[in-house]
Amino acid sequence: MSKNKGKKKVKAEKEDDAEDWCFVCKDGGKLLLCDFKGCGKAYHPVCVGKKNSVLKSEGRWTCCRHSCSVCGGPPQFYCLCCPDAVCRLCARSAEFVSVKLKKGLCKTCLEVALLAENNAEFNSQGVKMDFEDPDTEEFMFKGYLEIIMEQEDLTFDDLHRAELKKENYYSSSDSDKIEDEDAAVTISDGDSDTDFAVIDNSLGKRKKSEVREYVGWGSKPLINFLKSVGIDATEKLSKFQLDIIISKYILEKNLFREEGKKKTVLCDEKLYSLFQKKQVHKNKIYDLLEAHFVDTLGQSNSDENENDSRSCSGNEDEHIVAVCKKQRTLSTDTVPLEEKVDYAVQKNCYASIVAENIKLVYLRRSLVEELLMQSDNFEDKVVGSFVRVKRMHGNCSIRTSFQLLQVTGIKKTSNAKVDRGILLEVSCMPVDIPIDMLNDGDISEEECEDLRQRMKDGLLRKPTVVELEQKAKSLHEDVTKNWIRRQLVSLQNKIDFAHEKGRRYMLERFLDEREMLKKSSEQQRLLLKLPRVIAEEIEPDPTARDSSENNCSNG
Repeated sequence: MSKNKGKKKVKAEKEDDAEDWCFVCKDGGKLLLCDFKGCGKAYHPVCVGKKNSVLKSEGRWTCCRHSCSVCGGPPQFYCLCCPDAVCRLCARSAEFVSVKLKKGLCKTCLEVALLAENNAEFNSQGVKMDFEDPDTEEFMFKGYLEIIMEQEDLTFDDLHRAELKKENYYSSSDSDKIEDEDAAVTISDGDSDTDFAVIDNSLGKRKKSEVREYVGWGSKPLINFLKSVGIDATEKLSKFQLDIIISKYILEKNLFREEGKKKTVLCDEKLYSLFQKKQVHKNKIYDLLEAHFVDTLGQSNSDENENDSRSCSGNEDEHIVAVCKKQRTLSTDTVPLEEKVDYAVQKNCYASIVAENIKLVYLRRSLVEELLMQSDNFEDKVVGSFVRVKRMHGNCSIRTSFQLLQVTGIKKTSNAKVDRGILLEVSCMPVDIPIDMLNDGDISEEECEDLRQRMKDGLLRKPTVVELEQKAKSLHEDVTKNWIRRQLVSLQNKIDFAHEKGRRYMLERFLDEREMLKKSSEQQRLLLKLPRVIAEEIEPDPTARDSSENNCSNG
């Protein structure tokens, strides 16, 4: 009798810890729980090739996540969005990307995740996708992805950088790769908790770079920590200010080892990346921060580095300073320090034609209609912005159904059927278009790529960073307010969907997001957050760079 009670208690605890949706299709319903200790994943029987009768069975069942999907051996890396897992030996052949220690994304999930960022309409094979329809698999995947990214403190930028590093690794020559063919690649952004590392099977240990990097006034781990907790690290902070910020973080996360005695702090991943300790004494944090200031470290090591500075580069950049010590070499995020272009130079260069930039000056139809009510400055705001228009028949791209066009002028007409007698003059279109031809959806990276190609072909002038930034600032308030209204509607739809499907975690999350966005303080914060334009990457060749700058200044 007591044994049965014990089994029921364990089963109840397991159900409480398990996810509320199928790990394969991401939908709810009657689910089969994995019995592997600590797994927490659940599945529809049909999604794992079982009959519904298995739900009534008391036998033990473990999901395929606990064996390598390639060779069947013990797995080392786990996909965050599907049951796929790979061992150390098979990680390379499976093109698995690890974004956070043993957690990452398989090749398929990484592709879908990047498509979900901009609600892409087609994948790389030209198959139609719909991330906005609640009845599609794509919508389910995106909802689950957002939950996982929040839990793991990841952003789409982390995924893009991971993809780029993966492509660079797999496309590099054999001589540039690790001699051990069985080595696996762990890819993580420099801004996250884990640096890029190579896992050597022969040693079974991580090989980390010994270069200590500094970003502006502080160490890279310190700046990354401040960014992760939402603190602006542009201006130098004192040790006293940092101690208060870290103490507040510790209290919020309840990281003290003993509830009553708040002395010893158990470091989570963020604090471990900062202090390189599993636990620290709270009163020692102030002193530990000393080593994270570039000026104090430079003073303490000035004598020791005097001779080494002849062989190591002594350049100090406003943004990144790498401290050379003995045989250590300079290291930056992407390029050598001497090839880095400071922001003042980038201001004179062309803006990168990517979704992050175009979104700043993109006017969807609903926003144009709102601006039309402000007749005094309608033309000033609309001219120079980008709009989204459906492609005409006979001029349809395989990859995109819509195209991004720049508004070049406003024309008034006496036609009563046109919105207030207004027509838009747009680039690359032989005729003027009414406002009701504009699209109200999100732009995609494929559409930006198409726009970039038209600029390369000389059909449209490429904007400079300064031009795009000035336009973005003039539209920032209108674009942000429009986004807030649409986001509140979107969150309400997600709340209704989560309530209908019985997804408790999603429901709580969406309710919290909605309440946060409704706060005037949060809306004010978004309005005060000035837009920042990404500059186009400049070739390191000095001749090419001079030519590019001359073209920008002439343009």
